[in-house]
Amino acid sequence: MKVNYYEEEDILVVKLTDYPIAYAEESNWVVIHFDAGNQPVRIEILDASRFFRLAGVALPTRVKELFFSPA
Repeated sequence: MKVNYYEEEDILVVKLTDYPIAYAEESNWVVIHFDAGNQPVRIEILDASRFFRLAGVALPTRVKELFFSPA
């Protein structure tokens, strides 16, 4: 698995496998790319900084401290 953040576009991409992409489905800020066997290949989070800011409100405090606090 590889994770890349493209700051200029504000997109977070999680590459799960190297299989070729057959199709994609989009829902709000998330695009999931699938292979021919309907398995997820890549996940893109559009407007990532806003997505995580809003999603972070619902996260437990301990998770926020572990993963989103400055080092």
